[in-house]
Amino acid sequence: MDNIAPTLTILGTAQDGGVPQAGCGCSNCIAAFENSQRARFPVSLGISDNEGGMHLIEATRALPEQLKIWANACGLDSPVRPDSVLLTHAHLGHIEGIGQFGKEAMGCQNLRLVASDSVISILQKRNLMHPFVRADYTSEGKPNLEQGGVRFDFIPVPHRDDTSDTHAILISGEKKRVLFLPDHDDWEQTLESVGYSNPNDWFQALGATHVLLDATFWNGDELSGRDMTEVPHPTVEDTLERVRNGALGGPEIILIHLNHTNPLNNPDSPQSRLIGVAGHSIGRRGWRIDSVSYTHLRAHET
Repeated sequence: MDNIAPTLTILGTAQDGGVPQAGCGCSNCIAAFENSQRARFPVSLGISDNEGGMHLIEATRALPEQLKIWANACGLDSPVRPDSVLLTHAHLGHIEGIGQFGKEAMGCQNLRLVASDSVISILQKRNLMHPFVRADYTSEGKPNLEQGGVRFDFIPVPHRDDTSDTHAILISGEKKRVLFLPDHDDWEQTLESVGYSNPNDWFQALGATHVLLDATFWNGDELSGRDMTEVPHPTVEDTLERVRNGALGGPEIILIHLNHTNPLNNPDSPQSRLIGVAGHSIGRRGWRIDSVSYTHLRAHET
């Protein structure tokens, strides 16, 4: 695959359950059942490097479809078989497809896995480590990968650490840096953990040109009849008050990890229009960030 230009491809943009979600009859899920363009796969990324290496972030239930989306974006005839798998944490939607790399499906051997100790422990307990070899750690004890001119740095963030710890990933190419932050509890805790008073200063310090950002819920009233403190995420309303418009000097903000209840699933909703007015984007599968030409984000819908 040495003819593939370094590119980041968005393979999924939904919260763990995807859209439509099992057992749900909300307007977003009904629309997704009726129109495949409204459907969303759980959040995942595919990154190709300068040497043709292929690196998958998150292994979701939609793995077969996402590997084909990735291949299409790279101009390949067959679905991608990644060289590395990177996991931010061990919540269901981020590891649900991990077993498909084993002998019952893809039959991979010695596939490089980049994840924290606690995530590895979860996979070991579930007898899912057989296809994998563990990647090296940094001297600071963090998961680490650098290959083909692309570097992946894991950044600890607070997020409901009931099963494992959680990391954001900074993906750095020659000229672009993408912060992948699909899950965190709230801005106050995250900013305290990284040592900044606001997200704009943090993004600037990282040198981020793009931020793929947790947009699980629009507001705190979204889950009727459920205690939303059980599934903590910063609301999009809160994020919009904190994050600078890219046209005013900030990075390009791409909202991901949408829950099926989020009105941003409806492209015609007032909330979706507000995101455009704010100068941000709502991510879609097949979008690419080209790390060679460094042109503006290009949409390749599938």
